[in-house]
Amino acid sequence: MTNLEQQFKQKTGIHFNKFYRDNKDKLVWYLTKWTRNTDTAEDFAEEAFIQALKKVETYNSDKAQTHTWLYSIAINVVKKDFLDKKKMPLTSIDKRYDDSNTCMEDFLPYQDDKREHELYNENMEKARIIKNAIYNMPPKHEKYKKVLILREIDNLAYDEISEYLGINLSTIKSQIKKGRELIAAKVSTKINYITKHGLDVI
Repeated sequence: MTNLEQQFKQKTGIHFNKFYRDNKDKLVWYLTKWTRNTDTAEDFAEEAFIQALKKVETYNSDKAQTHTWLYSIAINVVKKDFLDKKKMPLTSIDKRYDDSNTCMEDFLPYQDDKREHELYNENMEKARIIKNAIYNMPPKHEKYKKVLILREIDNLAYDEISEYLGINLSTIKSQIKKGRELIAAKVSTKINYITKHGLDVI
């Protein structure tokens, strides 16, 4: 047993090999719903197990079961790859905004049927529209543009943006909220039209 595996056993109470065997197939099935490709899902699953082994100190039994913790690691692995390749914003203009983190569910399908494929394309088009609107904000809205790029496109957390820009957290949250309102006002008509009628009419 390696040092990392010993740490894993001490932290979780489970032998890593057993943890791997018990969760591998279920995790691949789960990730296939996100990636639409079993081979890709298997690659992400393997990376998730590696991250779980390396970052076992982040596990908190009071907050989550081990498999839930693993799934959250796996989704972060997928999200990072998705962002690196697509660089699309993860925010949905269809939803009311609050201070919670947005998530990838807005722009990835869960099923492989025709309608879900259409939804995927529709949401990617929405993401493109939102992204372009952010990048094309006028100079007078430069401060909102800057924080929106960091939050919605680069997917930085609020505290990371605060540290990066040297601006206090409450101001960052306020600027992001205002920026989202400006973007929503600009693109909501087209976004809602896609939601109701799909892409064929665009």
